[in-house]
Amino acid sequence: MTPAAERRTAGNARHTHTAFGLQLELDPRIEALGLARAGADCSTGAASPPSRVLLNPQELDRRWRSLSAPPARMREVSFAGTQIRTIDFAEPAGYLLWNRDHGRVLISPDGGELLCDPDPTNAQWAAIVVAQALPLVATLRGLEVLHASGVVIDGRAVLITGAAGAGKSSLAAALLRAGGLLLSDDAVALELRDGALVAHAGSLALQLRAAEDERLTPAERDALGSAVGVVEDKRRYVNAGAPAPAPFGGLFLLERSAEQPAIEQLQAISPFALLASTFNLSVRTPQRLQRQLDVVAALAASGLVYRLRVQPGVDATALAALVHEHLSTQPPSPAQPGSPADADEASLVEL
Repeated sequence: MTPAAERRTAGNARHTHTAFGLQLELDPRIEALGLARAGADCSTGAASPPSRVLLNPQELDRRWRSLSAPPARMREVSFAGTQIRTIDFAEPAGYLLWNRDHGRVLISPDGGELLCDPDPTNAQWAAIVVAQALPLVATLRGLEVLHASGVVIDGRAVLITGAAGAGKSSLAAALLRAGGLLLSDDAVALELRDGALVAHAGSLALQLRAAEDERLTPAERDALGSAVGVVEDKRRYVNAGAPAPAPFGGLFLLERSAEQPAIEQLQAISPFALLASTFNLSVRTPQRLQRQLDVVAALAASGLVYRLRVQPGVDATALAALVHEHLSTQPPSPAQPGSPADADEASLVEL
């Protein structure tokens, strides 16, 4: 092979990454911020073989235009009367994700291939791949993704969920400054292994509101990773590497309230509160529903689901210290059931 041919071959080599329990092969022309580079064996990915992410608008158009029946609208998101995101499904093409200002991604029904058609005016178009497409792929490939921030503390995955603006990212950032490792700022993939829950890292990008970021010292910012710019008045940081998959160590349901106690272990857990934390609503197969219920049952049976009330005047640093103190006083985690069907029915409020 000539030197020129070797350079062309190297330039076309796909980059290997892991995220959301997936092994990924990315087209080298796609710059997806926040994805961890995979090791030689891609051992941190649960799903195998790798999902291929390709920049190929022509093939996307060909597959979508060759449909023999109209697609089904699975999801639609609007803001102030303007449509900003849609997801359509049709066999055999798969799921077509469209996001205003970012472009389109066509995901094959098995999640093995993603075809991208970017908005040429947006240099950051690949955010749609990391933030929306890959969580959907993880769902197709057998994992369940929660809309949650996640941090590994003392080798266990601590997840934080709650309504938009509740403070998930702020608390995750404070836990990082206290020595934790980032799993994700927004979405964490859960896998059931013999009835035990394992959490996989998602995007390693963390975003903080500008006003909060300005209160941090240089050393505190360094603990969050490398600063890579501002998006919608939020400072973005990217960590250098992802932690290994970690056993589940707790789920904190974050809510703003003046009530006490600040942290309350939940004995009777509404399954709706857990199902509401599901990230992806577009995959509606019976197999996915069964897996969703299995994960919810395993979460409820763990004894590690808490309500975390945030009182007025309590900042994220103080709240992180409270979480650390709580975790340090907890007894060893109870054994996970051998299968989700063994979950204590009394721990769930009936559907």
